[in-house]
Amino acid sequence: MKVKNIILFLLFLFMGTTSYAQNTVVRGKVLDVSGEPLMGATVQEIGNRTNGAIADLNGDFVLKLKDLNGKLSISYVGYQTLEEPIGGRSYLKLVLTPDSKGLDEVVILGYGQQRRITMTGAASSIKAEEIKRVPVGSINNVLAGRLPGFFSVQRSGQPGADAADFFIRGTNSLNGDKKPLIIVDDIEYSYEQLAQISANEIESITILKDASTTAIYGLKGANGVLVIKTIRGQEGKPTINFTAEGGFNRTIKMPTVLDAYTTASLYNEAQLNDAYGLSEQPVLQFSPSDLEFYRNGLDPYGHPNVDWVNTVLAKQSSSARFSIDIRGGNKFVKYFTSLTYYTQGGMMKHYEPIQSGEDVDNNYYYRRYNFRSNLDFTPTKTTSIRLDLNGRFETQNTPAGSIKGSLFDEIKNYSLLTAYAMPLTLPNGKPSYATHPGVDTSNPVNPIARYANCGYKRDYKNNFNVLLSAEQKLDFITEGLSAMATVSYAGNFNEKRELTRSVDLPAYMYEPNNNSYIARRGGSIKFPTYSLGGDDATFNYKVTYQGRLSYDHTFNATHHLYALYLISRQSYINQKDLSDNDQSMTWRLGYDFKHRYMLEFNVAYNGNDRFVGKKKFGWFPALSVGWNLSEETFFRSAFPFFDLFKLRTSYGIVGSDYSFGKDKNTTDVIWETKQNPWGGTTYEGDLVYADATWEKESKLDVGLDMNMLDGRLRFTIDYFHNKRYDQLIASGDVSSIIGQKLPKRNIGKSENSGFDGELNYRGSIGEFKYNLGGTFSYAKNKVVYVSEAPAYPYQAQSGHRIGTKLGLRCVGFYQQEDFDVNGKLKEGIPAPAWASNLQPGDLRYADLNGDNFISDADKTYISKPDTPTCTYGITLGGSWKGFSFNMLWQGAFDYAIPNMGGNLVPFVNNMQELMLERWTPQNTDARFPRLGITTWENNNYGTHLSDFWYLDASYIRLRSAEIAYQLPQDWLRRTTKDIVKAVRLYVTGYNLLNFSNLTKLSMDPENTSSSVYPTQASYMFGVQCAF
Repeated sequence: MKVKNIILFLLFLFMGTTSYAQNTVVRGKVLDVSGEPLMGATVQEIGNRTNGAIADLNGDFVLKLKDLNGKLSISYVGYQTLEEPIGGRSYLKLVLTPDSKGLDEVVILGYGQQRRITMTGAASSIKAEEIKRVPVGSINNVLAGRLPGFFSVQRSGQPGADAADFFIRGTNSLNGDKKPLIIVDDIEYSYEQLAQISANEIESITILKDASTTAIYGLKGANGVLVIKTIRGQEGKPTINFTAEGGFNRTIKMPTVLDAYTTASLYNEAQLNDAYGLSEQPVLQFSPSDLEFYRNGLDPYGHPNVDWVNTVLAKQSSSARFSIDIRGGNKFVKYFTSLTYYTQGGMMKHYEPIQSGEDVDNNYYYRRYNFRSNLDFTPTKTTSIRLDLNGRFETQNTPAGSIKGSLFDEIKNYSLLTAYAMPLTLPNGKPSYATHPGVDTSNPVNPIARYANCGYKRDYKNNFNVLLSAEQKLDFITEGLSAMATVSYAGNFNEKRELTRSVDLPAYMYEPNNNSYIARRGGSIKFPTYSLGGDDATFNYKVTYQGRLSYDHTFNATHHLYALYLISRQSYINQKDLSDNDQSMTWRLGYDFKHRYMLEFNVAYNGNDRFVGKKKFGWFPALSVGWNLSEETFFRSAFPFFDLFKLRTSYGIVGSDYSFGKDKNTTDVIWETKQNPWGGTTYEGDLVYADATWEKESKLDVGLDMNMLDGRLRFTIDYFHNKRYDQLIASGDVSSIIGQKLPKRNIGKSENSGFDGELNYRGSIGEFKYNLGGTFSYAKNKVVYVSEAPAYPYQAQSGHRIGTKLGLRCVGFYQQEDFDVNGKLKEGIPAPAWASNLQPGDLRYADLNGDNFISDADKTYISKPDTPTCTYGITLGGSWKGFSFNMLWQGAFDYAIPNMGGNLVPFVNNMQELMLERWTPQNTDARFPRLGITTWENNNYGTHLSDFWYLDASYIRLRSAEIAYQLPQDWLRRTTKDIVKAVRLYVTGYNLLNFSNLTKLSMDPENTSSSVYPTQASYMFGVQCAF
């Protein structure tokens, strides 16, 4: 206890207390129905709401009153509000009943909060407990399957770069504008800043989905809004929470490459295919004796067979997280302070460097430190001051030593790293180098030598934020009126450092016949020295000023009226660039009658520097209404089992300025300069669209909220239909023959519609409590209009899904019966215009224009986008005494990923398992075209994309699971003399089970390439302690 007091004294030396002179004191304790204290319960004097207290750790409170004959109001989240007459008593024992119906649940919205029973907008939220259960380093990866309307794809598993891309209700932009606005404690954050936040700091996360909830953000609300509220202090004794987690990450699907014998055999087969129709058969690269040596492994130097994947990569790596937070306060100051450290290791194996003393930390890894201090001061009963300080300092390390791309690019590259490229080691211990058929001209050095000796590249990312606000209640003017002013600063300071050397290391080839060594490039290369490098890659900051006037009052417990006026200015400065400034004014007016009829109107007036004249500012209004039938007498009589049955709808317009670059709209002509033999020449460049304006999106939402059976069953469903128009797109319907590049214009249109919802049930069987729930989200978009002049109707993009590609439609393979006895394609069968050596087993494409040739004129929009149309989650949890478990199954379907992401060009990429199912005369019902080295153009997706190369990427995962045990509280208090309040032990995991159609490819269904760092499963063991 003494140690804790010393820590608190050092951390909060400046904190003081204040007392308020009153006439009478009433004391009491707030408990739940089981007798447990409710720390943080609010106790207020009815008729004088400014006079209140907060229950401490033991549920105790002290309140000074002028009259002991009044009433107290006691409230706590998740419990029914209690009004208790004092009746002259000086001590009160107050018991709150759980709000099992969930009608008082509070949802955090833009610049405020609302109760679920009266909310007319579409919003979904989760609490911190669900977030903290998942052992990942990025908040972006936690929300999939937990929030209806939330879509995400995790493209990589690299430490520090594994944050998922996410979208709210899918995407609806022709320009790639799909990122939602992110607001943390009323301040805008970037995607990168969100990924850096520690779950230990968060109280709740809400996504805003319709116009009613997003119109208040105007120009930035078109893609929805993600709102985070962080934890704040509360009145009561200090509580210290400590969490320690440690465990490991395991690759879900390791890269796979075929062995030397199989690869060499397929190489010979490809050579024979290349000679199709020729009079002479080729000399095969690999003789029968070569193949036998590759198979039996008796000549590891002359016929190597190296599994480079498992040689260079480990199947698992370590990770850990430690956090501590302190929370408490008094009537003058409340505080929450948090510190977190997170680390994740990489999956590259460690090898000793050639020269001693040069063992640098060159693996993949990620480390991050988070701190947050949220302080709330109350110098008077009507004045409150808020000061938030928070920052994140992270280090991301990647190995140097690659020749082309990353290590994972090299693993899939035949010319660099096939199984027979070079021996793993040489008898003299020196590095080997590649000499195989088709080798890269650089004759790359053994990857073990390169990655062990060529250093690292390191990114340092530092983010620091400060927020100061002051709120003054203006009840002396009218009750419920208040004013607030806020200023915030968010800065990013990123830099790069690297310690690298040339990949041209001395290397050798061994001749076992005469026990000699042949030096790479004649032995002219000396061992290179290390060099230091780096730069200050990023320095930018954002300053925000806000002024707010709020009103919230209920008249005669019948009429609830609330209003908001907000004025805001934000300036973004990036190094030496001109500042980018946004300004806005926002109004909100809402009314509800006895929680029965609700009406809310929002409007934002936004503008920024990107537009000029009358286009600089725009209006973005929204209207929403709600009808709670469960408050109607006739409905309650007919359906008494409904606790809530609320219909709601909203319609409004939001905007986006994403497509229009800064400083592009200042003149009608952009003048450019080109160099020629006589000097510089100024000429007229691209034309400019002087009337460019923001893109707009109308949003319609119709929703139903239901609570039944005393809150045990909850159901929400929404239908939405969004139309985005005035999108800034190219003028594709005008011929380029005019000799002048035309500007983009606000003419594009698209739409997006679907539905989302959630269903939850909780119950109990004796002492066993359980909960079962599910979320579902469906969003399908369509191009309504783009400026185009297609040669054929089937080449029009309008009517297709956003993100689909223009390509050929595959109808199978050319078969042997399609060719005559001379090996020529029979008359009447469409032939590709580009194929000089067409043969059985090549891909066959649909002749859409009927000219008996396959050409670009036969291309149409193919397949599906690479982001899901539908995603869902199924949750299951339970508790019995101190034991508990929770799990989330999450899946997605109706989308496709490009098969070519698996790097499947034979002998350009390394051979993979799918290629074993190639076309041969004996296997005409194949999954892969016939092999070739020089005659594969017709099948190459790089030059002739077709829908053959797209795969259904539907999947289902056990996204997260946790088993925990909480030690008995009474036993802890007796054993530790009330020092330790709670201890919780748990095992948790992420991406534990994974099922998809991609069984033959070393790709995760959320990736679009197999050359990225593989997605990881995480297993963590942890302990949480409260003091």
